[in-house]
Amino acid sequence: MRFATTGSWWLVFPFYPFCGLVLGLADARLGGWVQQFGLRLGLATAASVNARLPLLAIGIAVAHQRMGIAWLGAAGMVLGFLLGLAIVHPRVFPWDAGTLLRSIPPVLVLACVGYAVLGTLTALAARAVWK
Repeated sequence: MRFATTGSWWLVFPFYPFCGLVLGLADARLGGWVQQFGLRLGLATAASVNARLPLLAIGIAVAHQRMGIAWLGAAGMVLGFLLGLAIVHPRVFPWDAGTLLRSIPPVLVLACVGYAVLGTLTALAARAVWK
């Protein structure tokens, strides 16, 4: 049994950057909630990078079951997340695509590779399960 979206990757692919953008935009609100509990503001961003985004990569990969889309989607998800962070936490005005790309921390590049690997392994496992 396969999901109906398996053949229509273009229906599933936009969820990657959209979900990244939503989490980036929600970062300030999540940070406020974390601070109410007496924790550091950066813990909300860390939770998004280390827990929420990987779970999204796995969940969306189950839906489309394509390894190539998992790699492109991981990059789109990270870029959407960065765009959301840039909107919520503006530092330099005016910013453009070059400024946004230069602001990518190396740890987020490694996380992007991790999301892609998780998506790839999930897509392979989902294909094996739902043949």
